[in-house]
Amino acid sequence: MASVKMAGFPPEFIQELKSRNDIVSVISQYVPLTRKGSKYFCCCPFHNEKTPSMCVNTDGQYYHCFGCGVTGDIITFIMEMESLAYPDAVKLLADRANLTLPEYRGDADHAKKQERGERLRGMMRDAAVYYNANLKRESTGAEARAYLEGRGIGADICTRFGLGLSLGYDEMPGYMRRKGYSLRELEDCGLIVGDRHGDAFAGRIIVPIFDGRGNVVAFGGRIYRGEKDVAKYKNSTNTVLFDKGRTLYGANFVRKDKRERKAVDSVILVEGYMDVIALAAGGFTNAVAGMGTALTPRQAKEIKRLAPRVFVCYDGDDAGRHAAIKNVDILAAEGLDISVVSLPDGADPDDAVRKLGADAFRRMLDEALPVMEYKLKVCADSHDLTSADGRAAYVKAALALLAPLESNAEREVYYNEMSAKSGVSVKTLAEQFAGKGSAPARRQPAPGRVKEDSREIRAARYALGAMIARAPFANFEDAEAKWMPEGALRGIYELAAKDADALFAGDGDSAVDKRELSAALTEYETDAFVKDKESQHRQNYYRDCLVILANRHLEAEAARLTAAWKAETDKERKRELLGEITVIMTKIRSKDPSDKRV
Repeated sequence: MASVKMAGFPPEFIQELKSRNDIVSVISQYVPLTRKGSKYFCCCPFHNEKTPSMCVNTDGQYYHCFGCGVTGDIITFIMEMESLAYPDAVKLLADRANLTLPEYRGDADHAKKQERGERLRGMMRDAAVYYNANLKRESTGAEARAYLEGRGIGADICTRFGLGLSLGYDEMPGYMRRKGYSLRELEDCGLIVGDRHGDAFAGRIIVPIFDGRGNVVAFGGRIYRGEKDVAKYKNSTNTVLFDKGRTLYGANFVRKDKRERKAVDSVILVEGYMDVIALAAGGFTNAVAGMGTALTPRQAKEIKRLAPRVFVCYDGDDAGRHAAIKNVDILAAEGLDISVVSLPDGADPDDAVRKLGADAFRRMLDEALPVMEYKLKVCADSHDLTSADGRAAYVKAALALLAPLESNAEREVYYNEMSAKSGVSVKTLAEQFAGKGSAPARRQPAPGRVKEDSREIRAARYALGAMIARAPFANFEDAEAKWMPEGALRGIYELAAKDADALFAGDGDSAVDKRELSAALTEYETDAFVKDKESQHRQNYYRDCLVILANRHLEAEAARLTAAWKAETDKERKRELLGEITVIMTKIRSKDPSDKRV
């Protein structure tokens, strides 16, 4: 029978990859690390915090956050930070270490999908190069370049963002056909439209849209000759390479800057790619944009990976203000620190930077409002506060905005502002709020709450955590699988004893319970954080945990044999069982875990 190849990369290659990519070196490219003893700590990039709670363990080559519980190795870290699939994260690390990437063994269709994806990405790259050459060429791009320069977008910014120019309906399709691409491929990626198979962005300045890895996956086009009765912008629809809801324009540039500067404290969220480009021209290179005003949870997660703080800077019109209010709730669900920039009426970020100047825009960022203050400001601006009906409507709407706040003290801060605008006393506002029953019900403990983890569970977690962390006193051979409680912890032990690297697999092959893995590392690292690395306390506690686990198994075995002894009628067999029970009881009394093997 032919052997079956396991999916993924060979285990020996993954081991070499990790040995050539030190986890401290990799993570420090994204967040600053502080050494404490043998470990490193940082503020977790996966949730908003001010006190460092993420530990990077150099012995075990993993990271673990005590705040949100996230755990992984360098591959899962790159997957999260760069929004990459497992094979792509491995490729990035292989390139970093100058390792030759072996073939990824996926399912039967994987190779075909990968090959087609690479070809289509190559096609989009060729199209971007073609458009860019048109813009640079004096005979074709002078007018478009003059338009861009008039908006403060010079050659350096054009190069940074790969801006280009479409000459007409036929030129790009003809060029791409001569390069060997089929009409079907061009259609699948949204480059051509209509029966004529013409350039979808004919006659426009071209903005390549990049995915998180910097691959061109789509295009946007903008008119520049003042054409009438034509949409100002034309953007790619969703294709086999491009999903609007998953793409955050500018994220690849922010990541590149983070790798070079080590940290980016905040990002500026704007409405469109031209705003991102305009802000970069003004010196603000940390701007990103959704592909449309409706932000998706996926894009909010992407922003969270880039920085813990976000400035929402949408256009200074009603549409922009209402889009900001809608999207801040999506951002808040990710635990981001959010401020909203109030632009002058009718202005967009491009206007703010180009016409008012970088210093003025920087002041707008400094004066950005917290979410609730911004919502209340927009609410007040949307009502006629000079009329009694307008003020009453304002109070009703503003109280509804305050409903999600859990603290009465926090609401009272806003009552003062509302009172000043509406003329209604703070006392009346509080009474009206209470009378409406708008305050959210406090969460009650769930019935039948799970009791505190048992002594054996805590012991298993600590022992496993020490083994996975490669503590100098811990080894997987110190225990047996049957000592571990049945279920997730036993599964973690069995897998880790064979291949500890597989615990953090990001390709979907790991069958371990990641929550229980996180709990095990928390149990060990919490103690390790308090105690010195080589402390005798930790070694003694580890041995105590093994004794607890082994005795639990031995006591169950003794109970089974005792029940069998009681039920046995044959005297010879009873003597044998009694002898076995005596041996087990001797093992239970021993304080040395190595004496407890059966």
